[in-house]
Amino acid sequence: MIIDTHQHFYEPGTPRAKGPEDYKILAAPEAVTGTILLADQEFALNLAAEERLIVGVVGRVAASKPEFGAEIEKWAAKPLFRGIRQTGRDLEGIDKGSYLADMEKLAAKDLTLDLFRVCEGGFGGPKSLSDYFGSPKALAGLEKLAERVPKLRIVVSHIAHCPIDGKPVNKTWQDNFKRMAAHPNIFMKVSGLMERATWRAEKGGFPNERAPEMTGYYRPTLDTLWEIFGEDRLVYGSDWPVCEHAGDFIANGLRIVRPYFAEKGKGAYDKFFWKNSQKAFNWAPRLPSQR
Repeated sequence: MIIDTHQHFYEPGTPRAKGPEDYKILAAPEAVTGTILLADQEFALNLAAEERLIVGVVGRVAASKPEFGAEIEKWAAKPLFRGIRQTGRDLEGIDKGSYLADMEKLAAKDLTLDLFRVCEGGFGGPKSLSDYFGSPKALAGLEKLAERVPKLRIVVSHIAHCPIDGKPVNKTWQDNFKRMAAHPNIFMKVSGLMERATWRAEKGGFPNERAPEMTGYYRPTLDTLWEIFGEDRLVYGSDWPVCEHAGDFIANGLRIVRPYFAEKGKGAYDKFFWKNSQKAFNWAPRLPSQR
């Protein structure tokens, strides 16, 4: 049993349309039995009403807005709505307006905050964020948020955008991970590994190349995450179909992490592939294969 905590579907009729049937062709043979869908919540919840593969939806609700409380009340009434997604740019405004109070409302509704582009050097994601790459101020904001709202579950996506080059993780990134791991309410999503391995800042982004598929290439990074976050706060995510430019992430990407966590024993394996995601997003099974 595997729950994929990071994937997207795009609306039919759009140039990049991808739907559940496209996903299942790749995911079903790999024993992926459920997903957390990151998308516009209205579209995603309508889709999830018919597609029981989806165990949870993470949408977008802007904080520090007068309507935040009412919006969270509205969406929290939907059992499949499991949280909201924000960026480090949002965290930079943690001391402004009602941000902290809004995050307390999110926690009170038992919802999760999913974050990306927090640490300096972050990359990937929508073009609307092409001018923002995380910052020291955002990381400090994350630490403050975790401390001030300890009941809020926080999930950092894409291994915080740490680059992967097959070598040991440098001290700067080890320190970043340690600062996050110091807070027990922060989970780390092991997603986007192939993308992290094909990012080339000196070439302006992602060149047209395929990511390595050998577990050994990613082992130094996985070892660091394991040592710092432990077996209880790492969760699996594919980032499909965004990552298709880097490799077949459902098949080859999943096969990168599967042997690594299998080495840790069945208990750790199950935590990584589904039990920790249940703690992080508090999703409920909808199919027998999700139990």
